[in-house]
Amino acid sequence: MPTSTKREPAQDSFLVMAGTYERILYGIEARSIGNQLTLNPQFIFPAHIGCIKAVSAGGRYLASGSTDEIIKLYDLKKRVELGSLHEHTGSVTALQFHGSTHLLSASEDGAICIFRTRDWEPLKVLRGHKGAVNSIAIHPSGKLALSVAQDRTIVIWNLLTGQRASRTKTPQIGEIVAWSPSGSHYIVAYATEVQVYKVGQAEPLTTVFSQQRILSALIVTYKNADYVLCGCQDKRVRIYSAKGTELASVQFHENRIKGLSAIEMTLDGTVHTVLVSISSDGRIKAWKLADMIDPVDGYSGAVLDLQIEPLATYNADVRLTCVTTSSGEF
Repeated sequence: MPTSTKREPAQDSFLVMAGTYERILYGIEARSIGNQLTLNPQFIFPAHIGCIKAVSAGGRYLASGSTDEIIKLYDLKKRVELGSLHEHTGSVTALQFHGSTHLLSASEDGAICIFRTRDWEPLKVLRGHKGAVNSIAIHPSGKLALSVAQDRTIVIWNLLTGQRASRTKTPQIGEIVAWSPSGSHYIVAYATEVQVYKVGQAEPLTTVFSQQRILSALIVTYKNADYVLCGCQDKRVRIYSAKGTELASVQFHENRIKGLSAIEMTLDGTVHTVLVSISSDGRIKAWKLADMIDPVDGYSGAVLDLQIEPLATYNADVRLTCVTTSSGEF
């Protein structure tokens, strides 16, 4: 898989794609006008015959995966469906593009497939789990990938060779894996805790504990420091330092938070990281990361209960299940 660490300049708009229990796929354009952000639908259509469980975008391509065991492919530039992939024999649980050249998919069948986007040829099937794969994450370099599964293992894959580099037992069933933007750290999220690892070290640097069920998690970087964000069952996002200290929480929604995605964009002439959240309450919201991190930067007191307003809200009025963001530049 080709390596790439090139970062594109932030734009004044981006795309949000979200899947639903109702089998509908949403495409929403987020656009900044001055210091305001608008969320406007670009496409809404029934994409599958089962619940959509995963979405991912890479360059001009969008992929969605479902309990119908099918991966649907779309061209975001031409706004057309390209076809479908049928390599899996179980629900598709995770999808991730590396740039616009390769797509990784994971399934309840325990397999991870690597596809080449030039012709959508399946290049390799990775088999290292004995249970359903819950989550996958590709390193920013494209050289490595992580996967966690129901068999209570985490596997590190060498994507240059298509071989398993290591397989380690986990204390619980790993539900989410994610890399930091720099690729120097990664997280493994369980039901109520998150372990933070440094690349090359077998033991976690720290463990983050939550009193609420964690449904979504990611690492973000702000002012050269990493933070772990957890979207929880109780409608709140919790903010932790990379050392494991809970710093603050924010009520994002009126129901459980099902997904989080971060992307850079230009707001009022300044580049900001925007966090997109989705919930079972049917709403897609965009938040400025600075509004969440600035109050806790250098703070060492009790956990803060932050009161902040989203940049924008779109009410899809359906049960949202998964989300991804894309710069929209093709």
